[in-house]
Amino acid sequence: MKRLLIFLFISFICIGNDYSFDILNPHYNIKKIKVLNYMEHKHFNFTFLMDASQNLFIIKQVKASSPTMQFKAIKEMLSAYIAESNNLPAHRVRIIPAGFAFPGKLAMQRPATLHTVVPGYKVSQCSKFSKLDIQQYTGKGYPKDKWGLSYEIIHSMSLHPILPAIVALDIFIGNDDRNKANFFYDEKSDMFWMIDMEKAYKKNLSDLACKFIQKLLNNQLFNFTEAEIKGLIIYRNTLNKLLKNHSPHILHKKLDEFVFQAGIKPGSSLFNNQMIQIIKKYKNNISESYASYQQLIVLLDKFFDRYKINRRTYKPLSASL
Repeated sequence: MKRLLIFLFISFICIGNDYSFDILNPHYNIKKIKVLNYMEHKHFNFTFLMDASQNLFIIKQVKASSPTMQFKAIKEMLSAYIAESNNLPAHRVRIIPAGFAFPGKLAMQRPATLHTVVPGYKVSQCSKFSKLDIQQYTGKGYPKDKWGLSYEIIHSMSLHPILPAIVALDIFIGNDDRNKANFFYDEKSDMFWMIDMEKAYKKNLSDLACKFIQKLLNNQLFNFTEAEIKGLIIYRNTLNKLLKNHSPHILHKKLDEFVFQAGIKPGSSLFNNQMIQIIKKYKNNISESYASYQQLIVLLDKFFDRYKINRRTYKPLSASL
């Protein structure tokens, strides 16, 4: 167990050189960790902690023991890793492995995730952004013409330069749950921060975006503002960066790494045939989405070329726009 903990600590440091996670060092004095509060959700338990330096953290742990639910910790970690490695504003996440006791972790034999606390308030609480909506809706309860990317989302992306990058990340990780409670706005720094990304890789949002951009290409009449065009360019460039940095091969390796860190490995009660099939399923989802990402870049570039938009200067070259 000692060798495993040392390996995990080295892995945590290598992921992002973020030393605020010293709290996970096996030599850290856990007596200095204060458990501040507990909060229960329908599917999760949350524990609020403070370390010796008064840094705040949240432990998030799924209640249900099923492999499908336990895998949410892996998806949360993979999504946060992608955001962190691309310097996108999101909470930082590390895994607390199964079988590892930790202050505030309620079910010791199952994995949990440890999150930094982002500044600001939920967007749902900010009157300044009451009309902002970047959630790429899918599924029952939503009209199909509103699924994925939409005119409304493109307009919302124009309201702040970081919003197109957030929408691009959500498309890349297949996250259709960026509701107004799942990202924060900090007025002091004028910055948005993402949280809660455990629903990643459920939907191929890039395929839906391809259909929307193709619709724009087929439609000769539309009236985007310069700010909306700029948002689309930031969106395209962020997605292109994500594509270059995270091939399916790289993400498959990272997924395996996080599965191991969570303590889901041969000999563990969590590592069964159902879990093996879930891992395979999400690897397939990652691979299948990649082709759609590439097609989306091609379609966006066709859109910019057709309407003579200079992606480098962020300025439309055609007066017709």
